[in-house]
Amino acid sequence: MLRVRIKTDIPNYCIAKKFPGAVLRIRNLCRGEKGIKALASVKTPNGRTTIAIDEHRCPLAKRILDSGVIVSSAEISDCIVWNLVCGEDAFRRLSDTVEFELIGKEVFSEKDELTFNEHEMLKFALERGFFDSPKKIKLSYIAEEFGISKSTASETLRRAIRKVLKNYFDL
Repeated sequence: MLRVRIKTDIPNYCIAKKFPGAVLRIRNLCRGEKGIKALASVKTPNGRTTIAIDEHRCPLAKRILDSGVIVSSAEISDCIVWNLVCGEDAFRRLSDTVEFELIGKEVFSEKDELTFNEHEMLKFALERGFFDSPKKIKLSYIAEEFGISKSTASETLRRAIRKVLKNYFDL
C-alpha cells in the first residue's frame, strides 16, 4: 500500500470556482448516486468557514476514484493537492488516466498493508453504501456476496478500516 500526495490543476468545472479566493479542504470524497459527493471546509477570503456538502459531476475526481485509489483528503487553493491511499496497480492506473505532479510517495509497512480480500471488501462496502447514513446495504449482503459468514465479514472490514485509519493518522 502507498500513501501518495499529488498536485493537479483546477479544472474549469471544479466546485472551487463557486468560491473565488477561498481555500477548500476536502474531508471526504466518494461516489454518490448523482455524481461525486464531497464534504469540504470552505475558508473564504473574509475568514468565514462553512461546511459544504456537494454532489457534482467532476470528471477529474471520478477518474481519480475510478483508478481504485482512496482519497483521504484534498486541498484546493491555486491548485489541488490530493492525499491518496492506494496500491501499486491503482497508482499505475491513476498515472495512465490523470495528469499530475507527484509530491510524495511512501510505502506503508508490510504489516499495515491491506490484503486483497480486505481491499476488495472495503471497496465493495464503500461503493455500495455500507458506510452511508442510513446504510444502503447490510453486513449480511456483503457476507453473502463474498461467500462468508457475517462475523467473518465484520472482522475483515474492521481489520481493513483499522489499517487504513492507522496509516491515515500515522500511528
